[in-house]
Amino acid sequence: MEEHVTEGIVVGTEDSGEADKLVRLLTPDLGVITARMRGVKKEKAKLKFAAMPFSFCQYVLMRRGQFYTVKTASQEESLFAVTFAPDRYIVGTVMLEVSSVMAGSDSAEVFIDLLTCLKALIYSSVLPRSIGLNFVYRALVRGGYVAPTSREADFNVPVEEQSSLEDARAGRLLKAYLSLAEKKLGVTFRSATLLA
Repeated sequence: MEEHVTEGIVVGTEDSGEADKLVRLLTPDLGVITARMRGVKKEKAKLKFAAMPFSFCQYVLMRRGQFYTVKTASQEESLFAVTFAPDRYIVGTVMLEVSSVMAGSDSAEVFIDLLTCLKALIYSSVLPRSIGLNFVYRALVRGGYVAPTSREADFNVPVEEQSSLEDARAGRLLKAYLSLAEKKLGVTFRSATLLA
């Protein structure tokens, strides 16, 4: 068995058996991988924190063939404050789903962008939909699905430089770009239906 240490953000989970979970991790070096976490559904599981969406940890992975198992994890930084407000949580969930699908050979860029935008959701005063629009639009540009133009100058900037767009406008644009991403990628983002 091969051991690998990497940082990762949990972008999705799925129950597996009575006590295990399969977690989808966005990592800067491996891209998006699925790893089994044994026993984390038990009440006193030590790694329960590392098997939840928005977990940002350093994971020690064991690899056998094409399959990964999480051996241990240590929290890098808490991003769970994203879940404290419904509008931030919904936008954060949208970003996790988009990351899960759109991270490819540029996974390090997507990882940094996701981490930066999640921190902005927690710590900045920029409205959540503006941050989500920034993230989704930049993912589409990075993937070659959209060519940037001067019309997008309000949100085609590093998130640290962004100011809030009018919330209704940001919401409309976010939905439009998510719809475009769904068509181009042939997927459905479940969390997009929660956007008001």
